[in-house]
Amino acid sequence: MAAAKADFEGDLDRLYKLPLNEFTAARDELTKQLRAQGERERAQEIKALRKPTAAVWLVNQLARERPLDVQRLLKAGESLTKSQAKVAAGKSSPFPAARRDEHHALEQLAKSAREIADRAGIGSPAVGKAIETLRAASLTAEGRDLLKRGRLSEELQPPGFEVLTGLEGLGRQVTSAKPKPARSDDRAEKRRALKQAQERLRQLRAEERELASAARAAARDAERAEAEAEAARSRATDAQGEARAISDHRKAAEADLDRLG
Repeated sequence: MAAAKADFEGDLDRLYKLPLNEFTAARDELTKQLRAQGERERAQEIKALRKPTAAVWLVNQLARERPLDVQRLLKAGESLTKSQAKVAAGKSSPFPAARRDEHHALEQLAKSAREIADRAGIGSPAVGKAIETLRAASLTAEGRDLLKRGRLSEELQPPGFEVLTGLEGLGRQVTSAKPKPARSDDRAEKRRALKQAQERLRQLRAEERELASAARAAARDAERAEAEAEAARSRATDAQGEARAISDHRKAAEADLDRLG
């Protein structure tokens, strides 16, 4: 049983390692093989796998080609969610440090994603979506597990801060009916804690909007750079053509001069 499971896991790994345009044919072939072996349940699992988008494929390749950078992102994402939970509870937490670690990890992975995309002929919009998916995956336990194994099957969006930290329920906890009367000092302390949490939430949302804007700007810059590179290649091709034409004219002039001499 353990050997069969190991074989199945190996089959999954091989599927997600393949070039994007080979995924569907390989998935269908593996499904056929499993059915022939009487593994109908596993055959159905494989058949149900959707072909990854270009962005998801990039993320899965990063997990295999850049495992150390992915591990840094996973660690930063876990640290970030813990920091946010502490902030929501009114405790001090090294949130800026966790955010910086996440940012640095994503920078390195974005660079690698562009390299892989260039190699595979994938456009820059997919790189931007891959970075969003990387960040979102790093912020949940399930996402971190899939990212670590390079088996994401769909693009992800970073969850809201309320989902991560439970801030949405903080107001209800403070204002809900209490089993016994609270002292005025307790109520004042809870009001202060709620106010601090709300202010921190506003700051976090502002920072998230700023980072999202920066990510969109980076994607636009990448698209612009790609367009400029294409224009430069076109100019180079034109210049080479003109150089060849001039060379032909020169050779013809030299031949005429030889005949006249």
